[in-house]
Amino acid sequence: MKALVTLVAASILASTPALANTETAERITLPNPPAGKAQMVFFRKGGIQGSMISCAVHEDNAKISSLPPARFFAAVVEPGDHTFTVSSEAKDQLFVTLKPGETQYAECNIAMGFLAGRPKLKMAMENEFRSKMWKSVTPDRMSPNVLTDDQIKAALAAQANPVAAVPEAAPRVIPASTPASAPEAAPQSTSTDH
Repeated sequence: MKALVTLVAASILASTPALANTETAERITLPNPPAGKAQMVFFRKGGIQGSMISCAVHEDNAKISSLPPARFFAAVVEPGDHTFTVSSEAKDQLFVTLKPGETQYAECNIAMGFLAGRPKLKMAMENEFRSKMWKSVTPDRMSPNVLTDDQIKAALAAQANPVAAVPEAAPRVIPASTPASAPEAAPQSTSTDH
């Protein structure tokens, strides 16, 4: 009987989706994007072909993250039109329009090039991501709008129990170009003595 209970508990644990981990490949459950935001998930399958080439994803000439084989990252972005770019000896672009609350998926592949592998991006389906085992990218590869493992765990916990939401766990979303606002001048009073 004890062996049966242990077997049932092990099978339940094995079938429970993981949150995210940089050390162990697991099936991943991601939170919904924060209110008014969208989310773009990039992943790269494992394998030998192109394994020495990193798939560095950029938007507006700013690096979001890079993908070694068998890794993923989720970036929280503003809704709207986005152009994601990868390059080595050649450049590839992916054009995506994201709606508030939407999560889209993109896969990076490394194709053979003349001198080096060529990273390529293509849109992917959610089940292509959810059906595989992944490790998250390491924190040293993340821009501020990429969800860390702790932010993923906190967001999932907040979605499961909205009363216990942790506001400081929300990722920082960097707008494409926000001008710094100048401080407002204090009103000056003038008095005249006659």
